[in-house]
Amino acid sequence: MPFVNEIEETEADGHLRELYGKIEQKLGFLPHYFKTLGAKPAVIEAQLQMSDAVMADGALSMIVKEQIGLVVSGINSSTYCVMFHMELLRRFGVDKALARKLTADYENAAVDPNVKALFRFAEKLTRHPDDIEESDTDALKKAGWDDAAVRETVLTVAYFNYINRVSLGLGLVTDF
Repeated sequence: MPFVNEIEETEADGHLRELYGKIEQKLGFLPHYFKTLGAKPAVIEAQLQMSDAVMADGALSMIVKEQIGLVVSGINSSTYCVMFHMELLRRFGVDKALARKLTADYENAAVDPNVKALFRFAEKLTRHPDDIEESDTDALKKAGWDDAAVRETVLTVAYFNYINRVSLGLGLVTDF
């Protein structure tokens, strides 16, 4: 059980029920994450907007962003987010063995070297955000990424660190 109460669909008012419906339509179910935030519908609404803005295909594909998120969630030991995003990657056709590798040993994962550079940056930004310097973004550019990809990587890492802190702080139990 999470550390706080969940607002079930049957308890939701009209606006929250509408938000829950959007989530279920997108994911096929209503995660514990959102039920624990049900007492704060404005937060759910803002997060859905943030998710759409950060996770959409752009300079980086949604799949690469999900992989970055899995690396970050593994670093943060966020079991809830690891399980949740492994499932999302499975739905996108990413092999479960690769997803597992990303959570604990991304350096030895079978991914392109330029993508691995994103993972290294994500690790440093997660573990030592105050140590990030221009040389770190220069390393991404040397790996073939442009300013848009750097920006999207930073946003993805920050977004997943936020989600990890919420899930860990609320003691979420896995959905799968």
